[in-house]
Amino acid sequence: MQKIFDKILFIKNKYKSSIVFDTRKLKKNDIFIGIKSQKKDGSLFYKQALKKKAGLILINNPKIYHQNIFQINNIDNFILNFCKFLLCQYKGKIIAITGSVGKTTIKENIFNILEKNNFIVSKSFKNFNNKLGLQFSIMNMKLNSNFSIFELGINAPREMKSLINILHPHYCLITGIENSHIGNFKNFNTLVNNKLQIFQSKNLLKGFVNFSHSKPDLKKKIKPNTKLINLDNIKVSVTKNTKYNINFNENFKKYSIKSDLNGIYIETAIISYLFLKRFIKTFHSENFFYAKSIIDSRGKVIKKEYNSKIIKIYDHSYNSSPYSLKKQLFFFNQKKIYKKLCIIGSMKELGNNSSNYHIEILDIISSYNLDKTIFIGDEFFKLKDMYKNYKFYKSYKDYTKIMNRDLNNFKNIFVMGSRSNQLEKIIEKI
Repeated sequence: MQKIFDKILFIKNKYKSSIVFDTRKLKKNDIFIGIKSQKKDGSLFYKQALKKKAGLILINNPKIYHQNIFQINNIDNFILNFCKFLLCQYKGKIIAITGSVGKTTIKENIFNILEKNNFIVSKSFKNFNNKLGLQFSIMNMKLNSNFSIFELGINAPREMKSLINILHPHYCLITGIENSHIGNFKNFNTLVNNKLQIFQSKNLLKGFVNFSHSKPDLKKKIKPNTKLINLDNIKVSVTKNTKYNINFNENFKKYSIKSDLNGIYIETAIISYLFLKRFIKTFHSENFFYAKSIIDSRGKVIKKEYNSKIIKIYDHSYNSSPYSLKKQLFFFNQKKIYKKLCIIGSMKELGNNSSNYHIEILDIISSYNLDKTIFIGDEFFKLKDMYKNYKFYKSYKDYTKIMNRDLNNFKNIFVMGSRSNQLEKIIEKI
């Protein structure tokens, strides 16, 4: 196995190659690993990898013989052992980020700022935060980086422990714990306890938790080497010239940072700043927190031309939770713009209280100054008889049949919902 490890590192260093699981994304001299899922066996795609001139192909298919193909009996074990091998070689510090909201944006924030402070930095790819996503990111990390930042997501008990047993980070950040994905946990307390397992890393130097007044019991579960912040206690003022000046008080200290982030993302800028300020002594705060930290479908404003007019789409179509949806709706409602249309998809994995969370959203919107709101997905559709003033659709396909008449009447469109609603398809059709 060591021979294969060395071969992989040689190819990666010589050709600046990436490790990929998908031949569609494979480039010349990349390393292809054929993983097996419930739907596909990656080993069957070796011909595509050969055609694209992969530098190395690792598959479980003993019938295939080629100088660039290595046979691996157990792909999953191989990937795990290779990750452990790489982490043993790594001399930098590892940052792990989890939480119900803001993980990806804060990860990107921290990455951008560390780079601007002249550190060599690696990060997990996009929002790849499950076990396989973590392993993919580890295998593609730069071994000479000063810091490597990984996003960790869990949907079920014991997943965090599994991730930490692989990664063993030095610095850990919980961005907040809300009711997202609670459906796979017994109760909220179980969710909290599983999130807190991030601090069981054997290499932990410092931990950081953002919590709210609504969760006072969280304090009792925090270890001595873990710091707390409560955004409820922070008073924020924002002024704008070319950039936002974000001024805030925390623990009787005054801070000021610059950013082109706005709305809910001001919170992610503050959390990112406090994390870096407290744990990385060489961090220089004069650098900006940039809006490029927001990846696609996480708050991007998309401009599209429709019937000779420009439509602004506030795209939050990737995911949704009660907390994030309420926050984003609040900021959209505050915007001094006209002809506002909201397209809201159902929220998933909320357990037995799902109906109550959706009712809460409907009641909030009733008090807002929005011109029209569309609700999509089964969870909202079940409530259509209770809220006669709104339009409900079971799927995005049902709405796209008639959406042209809305596009003629509205210039600003807010789109947010859980991934399974596929609301990005609506945006594509505009």
